[in-house]
This record gives sequence, structure tokens and C-alpha cells, in this order.
Amino acid sequence: MFILNRKIKVVILFLIILTIASFFRLWQIKTLPAGLFPDEAANGLDINLIFQGYHTPFFERGLGREALFFYLQAISVKLFGIGVWPMRLVSALIGIFSVIAAWFLAKKMFNERVAFIAAFFMAVSTWHVTLSRTGFRAILIPLFSTLFFYFAYLTIKETQTKKRFLWTILAGLNLGLGFYTYISFRAMIPIILLLAIVLLTLEREVFRKFWKEIIIATLSAFLIMSPLISYFLSHPGSFMGRAGYVSVFNPDQNQGDLIGTFFEVAKKTFLMFFTEGDLNWRHNVSGYSMLNPIVSALFGLFIVGCFWILVKEKFWQIRIFKNKLYEKYFKHLFLVVWFLGMLGPELMTAQAIPHGLRAIGAMPAVFIFSALTFDFLWLRTISFLKNDKSKLLFNISLVMLLMSVLVYDFTLYFGISANSPEFYYAYRSDLTIVSNYLNQRNLKEKTYLVLDEYSVQTPEFLTSSNHQPYILVEPATSYKTKLSDDDQIVFTQSTIFDTKKYQEENPEVKLFLQEFNQFGEEIMRVYELP
Repeated sequence: MFILNRKIKVVILFLIILTIASFFRLWQIKTLPAGLFPDEAANGLDINLIFQGYHTPFFERGLGREALFFYLQAISVKLFGIGVWPMRLVSALIGIFSVIAAWFLAKKMFNERVAFIAAFFMAVSTWHVTLSRTGFRAILIPLFSTLFFYFAYLTIKETQTKKRFLWTILAGLNLGLGFYTYISFRAMIPIILLLAIVLLTLEREVFRKFWKEIIIATLSAFLIMSPLISYFLSHPGSFMGRAGYVSVFNPDQNQGDLIGTFFEVAKKTFLMFFTEGDLNWRHNVSGYSMLNPIVSALFGLFIVGCFWILVKEKFWQIRIFKNKLYEKYFKHLFLVVWFLGMLGPELMTAQAIPHGLRAIGAMPAVFIFSALTFDFLWLRTISFLKNDKSKLLFNISLVMLLMSVLVYDFTLYFGISANSPEFYYAYRSDLTIVSNYLNQRNLKEKTYLVLDEYSVQTPEFLTSSNHQPYILVEPATSYKTKLSDDDQIVFTQSTIFDTKKYQEENPEVKLFLQEFNQFGEEIMRVYELP
């Protein structure tokens, strides 16, 4: 009966996490965030290429991007049509699966309580929620890295040979698929190598016992990666893409002070968990810490605890080997390596720091860190309480504390972000309004759109079913555009400034239409002849 009750409790907790994660990622998905950002629309343009029969593991648009996410989005667009929310639905579902994966990994490595807390923190995190509701391929990194480590851990713990080989193959497959996501996933290579070196130093028996599994996992990963490897061998210039430009080693970025730039990046990266986070609304609630204050406090305590353990156990002495202390702390060491390794892409770049997208791979480890601290404090406190009533009151207070985390993060995203004009402009919501107008008008030869080549990716994709019914005009020379009868020229929020020059040079035109957003900001202006 006890076992049954425990299983029911675990199922209930899992369903609670699934419900919360789904709600935070799917509620108002059709309207929030409003508008498709040009980088997201670029995905759509590559999806159109896929529909036309062009298949590749890597698309060169935008300095090069791995293709797996686009194929997933293509399924959504095929099912629901061209639009904003079908592009975002894929991110939302991946975000939900990532929370579930974190649950299973934490449960397997530690216990149900740690799993529930870690998954809960991730489910409501505005950092993860924001990226789960934005169509960027980087959202796949936490999922595949977590699944790789989960199946690798299952492999080590499995006693049945057939199951062990199954977990090994799945670990390799998830590792291989991860390289089709975002360049930051390449940090998994040094992470795995460092963990292998640690194991080789501490416990060589692991390699003797699992050498077959290591070979199988490696072959599985390379089999999945072979199309991508082949592509990079034939397109070597595409391998680094934009990474070289934003690298901390680039003199244009470090201004001749490599050491100073690196430490400045490291400082901002560390502080983003506690004080000022990413200012980009598409990565985070602008300016707020990447973590909820309670979660960041728990995360900070974990860091302090790590230093305390290093001092207490005197890890620099040889007794770590004699007493096999590493067996006690290896799981924690693994998480630290995972965390630091996935911060590498952030630490090795010097542009737009802190950058929540480049550091996305560190997320699962951060939330497990915080959950471990929560679990430690709970166990210590509960052991001091003498009676059931005090324990009940303490547990109720913890539930209320967790509810405050949920309310805080909900308010940040669905309150502050959703009601900030900067949030809407960050996603260029005006471009979606303009695209809808262009689709409705659908007169290609008589409609001029004043927009730059980067921003036009949004109307180019959203109007693709009507074969882009507009003639693109450069903003700087838009005043030279002469209208004939029934012609219209359309300006977006970013090009309304150019209407002053246009009206001065074309006094015969009249203002036909103005569109304003809910904040009273003008987002579209249309002119035609009287």
C-alpha cells in the first residue's frame, strides 16, 4: 500500500509540473509575444525552401544556422499554415519536453523531491519561458543535453545488457542530434572530454567496464552527425559562422585588452543570475535577473556550499583518492562541469553580454543546483522539528514560498513583459500588422513597402502564400517613389521617420491609413494619391 501511495504521489507531482510548464508556455501563445521577429521569419524562409524540396543539414542564411529546428517548424507550418503562432508552437512544446527531461534526470540522480523542485523552477522561469515562446533554435539545447546525460546515467546504472545498450544508443542519438541545434551545443565536446579525464583519473575501472557502451554511443552520435560533418567538410567557412565575429579573441571586440574583456564578460555573466540579466526582451524580461530572487538565492548558496566542501574535505590533498571522497561528490562535480562548460559560449564572446541565448545550455544545471540547496535546507530544518504539527506548518510555508516563485515569474512575463511597449517592438509586432495588411490588399504591382532588407524577412515570409504582394523600397530613397492611380506606399514603425522627407518631395499624396498599437504608438502609415 505504501509503494502504491508513493507512486500516486510521484504521478501527481509530475502532472502538476506538466500542467504548470504547459500553461506558462501555451497560454495566449496566439497573441503573446505579438509579431514575428525577422530572425524568426528567416526560419520561415528556410522552411519555404524545405517545402520546395531543398534539404540540407545547415542553412547559410544569417551567417549559417543548423537545420533541425526548421524541419520541426515545417511540420507545424504544414499542419496549421503560415503564421506567427505555428512558428512558436514548436518552441513551446520543446520547452515543455525540456522541463520533463529535467524532472527525469534529477529524479534518477537524486530523488523525487529534487526532481519536483528543479522542474518547477524551470517550468516557471521567465528565462526559459521567454525562450520557449520565441522561435529560436537554441531552445533545443537544454532538451538534448539533458536527455544525453539522462540516458548516459541510465547506461551506467543499468544491470540488464539489452537495456544498457538501448540507453547507450539513445544517449548517442541525443548527443548527435544536439549538434543540429545551435552552435553553443558544441560546448558538449569539452564537457564530455573533461568528465572523461576526471573519470580516468579517479576511477579507470569505469572505462574497462563500459568500453563497449562508449564505442556504441560514439558511433551512434557520429552516424547522426555524418550529414552535418559532410556539409562542413565541403563548406569549411560555415563551421564557425558568426562565432568568430563576436568572439572575445576578436580585436574588434576586445579593443586590444583580451584579459580585461574576458574578466568583464565573466563578471557580467556571473551577475546575470543575481542582479541585471539580459536586456534583450527576446531572451529575458529586460534588465531583470535571469533567475527568480528565491531561486538565485538558492543558487548562490549552492556556490558557497561548493567552496565550503572544497575547504572542508581538503580536495587538494591526496586523501580524496584514498578515501574515495569523489564517489560521494561526483554527481555534483558532473553538474558543475556541465554548468561551467555550457557557460563557455557566453564567456568566449564579447557582444551583448549578458546573453541569455548563448548561456541557455546552463539552465538545467542551474535549476538542479537550486533544487539541491532547497532539498538540503528542507532536510536540515525538518530534522530539528520535534512534532508533526510544526513539520506540517513548515511544509505549508514552503508550499507558499514556491507559490510566491510562481506568482513572481508569472507577473514578470505576463504582467511586465506583456504590457511593455519595448517588448512589442523587440519582436517587431508592427511587421506582422503590416504583413496582414499586405495580404489583405494583395496588389503586388501597386503596393510599395518601405523597409530595410533585414526587417523585410517578416513580411517576406508571412506574405509568401500570396507571393510577396509588394515592391520593396529602400528607406533612404523612398522619397523618390512616385505613385500612380490606385498605388499605395506603406511605411512601418521603423520607417515612419522617412515619411517627413517623402511628404516634402511628394506633396500631392494624401495619408490613407494609420495604425496604432495599444500603447498609442504609430506602427503603420499608408499613402496614396487623392
